[in-house]
Amino acid sequence: MNKTAADSPMESLEKDSPLFLSGALAWVLLFFIAFLTIPLTNNQEIDRWYIVPEIPFLLLDLIDPLPEENPHPAGWAYFPQRIPLIGIAAIVLLGAWGLGQLVTRLIRIPLHPFTAERTVFASGLGISLVSLLTLGGGLLGILTQGLCYAVLITMATAGIASALQETKQKTGSLVSLKLSLPKSITFDMLFRVGCCLLMSPFVMSMFLGSMLPSTDYDVLEYHFGGPKEYYQQGYIGFLPHNVYTSFPFLTEMLTLLSMTLKGDWFSGAQAGKLVLMSFAIFTALGIFTMARHWFGSAAGWIAATVFLTNPWTYRMSIIAYTEGALSFYLLASLVSLILTIAVLQKWKANSNDAADDSAARTSRLPGELWSWTLLTGLLAGSAMSTKYPGVLSVVIPLGLTLLGFSWVLLKEDRSLRWSATFKLGMLFAAGTLITVGPWLLKNLVETGNPVYPLLYSVFGGYDLTEALNAKWKNGHGMRTIGLKEFKDSLLDVTMTSDWLSPLLFCLAPLAFLNQRQRRLIHWLWIYIGFLFFSWWLLTHRIDRFWVPMLPVVAVLAGIGATWSSKLLWRTGVTAVVFFAVLFNLCIITSGLGGNNAYLDDFTYARNFTGNLTAPEIEVLNKMQLDPNQVVLFVGEAKVFNANFPVIYNTVFDEDIFQQWTAQPDPELPDKELSMKPAREIEAKLKAEHITYVYVNWAEILRYRIPGSYGYTDYVTPLRFQQLVKEGVLQPPLPNKYSYLKFESMAENKRTEIEQWAPELIVEREGELYFITAQIFPVAASE
Repeated sequence: MNKTAADSPMESLEKDSPLFLSGALAWVLLFFIAFLTIPLTNNQEIDRWYIVPEIPFLLLDLIDPLPEENPHPAGWAYFPQRIPLIGIAAIVLLGAWGLGQLVTRLIRIPLHPFTAERTVFASGLGISLVSLLTLGGGLLGILTQGLCYAVLITMATAGIASALQETKQKTGSLVSLKLSLPKSITFDMLFRVGCCLLMSPFVMSMFLGSMLPSTDYDVLEYHFGGPKEYYQQGYIGFLPHNVYTSFPFLTEMLTLLSMTLKGDWFSGAQAGKLVLMSFAIFTALGIFTMARHWFGSAAGWIAATVFLTNPWTYRMSIIAYTEGALSFYLLASLVSLILTIAVLQKWKANSNDAADDSAARTSRLPGELWSWTLLTGLLAGSAMSTKYPGVLSVVIPLGLTLLGFSWVLLKEDRSLRWSATFKLGMLFAAGTLITVGPWLLKNLVETGNPVYPLLYSVFGGYDLTEALNAKWKNGHGMRTIGLKEFKDSLLDVTMTSDWLSPLLFCLAPLAFLNQRQRRLIHWLWIYIGFLFFSWWLLTHRIDRFWVPMLPVVAVLAGIGATWSSKLLWRTGVTAVVFFAVLFNLCIITSGLGGNNAYLDDFTYARNFTGNLTAPEIEVLNKMQLDPNQVVLFVGEAKVFNANFPVIYNTVFDEDIFQQWTAQPDPELPDKELSMKPAREIEAKLKAEHITYVYVNWAEILRYRIPGSYGYTDYVTPLRFQQLVKEGVLQPPLPNKYSYLKFESMAENKRTEIEQWAPELIVEREGELYFITAQIFPVAASE
């Protein structure tokens, strides 16, 4: 895995046979034809071929959009609304970079502070540690706006000072700030400028899109919902009604920190999303450094371009999912591991064969080997801190690879092999525990289970039951294994997903034609294979769960794009990259990639997205309830947009409505449980200050249909009719949003409604409708 130098960024060792060249060009052409013939799977009414002739018009609409008949408030005049969010994100990232510079210097990473490689490692490690500092401050209840600003500014200042001093020590002078124009324009310069121009509209779209209000369920439920609850209560504590908030919360802590800095949970969340968007930039920089280091500058530039112009990268940057961060830490850990192994290989090649004892030889192992090993562990632990699957996709495979290479390279001395491998393993484990350990310890203290809610059968878990654990495993366990399922999944990962760039799996296989570092190429493909099969065999196969493999694929795509320096090949690659980038740009900016209202007025955007995701919550928002008026949510868990106090539970937690209203009887199934006396229920609602009960029947139906998570049979419309009849609740408020044409619904949903809740089928103007939600005032509140 040693670096091979190149005389020119565009030069690479190649197979000169015209057969390979013509075969590679034919492969590219056939792949693009096949890719374009596949319709969009999430937008099936749109065919990819249909987009191709529309590309000029879609791009023109970006530059000069057609006027709307009744335009809503939007445009560059509203960009100043984003400036405070940009400022907060900048403070967080500068503070994280500064802390990362200090720590990478402390552990003696042998890179200059302002190099691209050091920037990747320092930023990633710094962000992870800032997240842990936020966790610590939240657990202690000392997160305040002033303290957070002071700590971040101090870390940024200290990091800059340390980086400048370290640069002076290593180079004899401070970083030069002089700008000089190039003496001549070269092809390499034009090539790099071209790559920057191709990437820039995607970066701008991610930048603006990340500051828009979110509409995605998981974001509103816990990625934003959890930090909002922590912010409002003033500390981080166990939330028994939201099992998801016991996950490792690296990215969510950045959201909480941004809320604290902004002094507002809603706009602070948008600033936090901008911080999360930066993972795409750092990942692209890591891809660039990795490909450049071993395969030349051109490979690095193309690999970064392929990644940043991939619609999946855009999508993960405008939605506060954790996959963007996991993708970064996977890539950064991989780069650090390869550098670790390279140091060990170099030492092995140069080691003295003179006889001496193993302890002395071990002590002579280069110090940078221990530095790189520790860094790899810190980054791998950070991957797991973003979400539990990081242990499977990063910690275990990278840790075993490190131990395996150490074992093989030191095979000539058994004693040295054992001692060095053991020490490297312990150092890697220590680094991993430093960054993920606090999350495991938090869960252990709060629930008795370090990986709560996982491994219930091993560790148990506070407030979990066998029934809840079975529901969790059923909802998040393995899916059917078969040839058809395998074929569908393989095609989804490589071609059919709406948000895939054709460049990824078109160019990546051509990396096998590149004659540089062939063993490294093979290992990268093995890693991709491992990531695919672990996703396919061990998860419930949500598409975004395989996204973290794409940075590695992008590296291979850059390698494949530069396997030959023939003019014909370079011309062909330039053409396909240019076409694919334009195609991808149309995907993301046309709305197929997500919310693209980049310059909407924030007030309008907040109201619009709120009505889009949960109109009943917006109805309650307009009532302007005071802090003593609480709303009980039944079936609804995406609570982020609520401006009023809420009591709720997720589908994987005990149902609060059932706990409050049902007579407990373990001998009876849920649907046969009787209700408590009306006065007892009324007293409980009064004690909890419940003013309204909001029931989302559409969500409950989604959980009840076959193949879904399941929902307690206790909750039915008849229960609420009984409470209305007994005077506990008033009849539901009229709501124009809460009706859906019954015949327009899928057959399995209609069947479930007819069996479970026929009372929700009503006739209006001669047509049947399904009541999707109801808001019941509490009678006692008067």
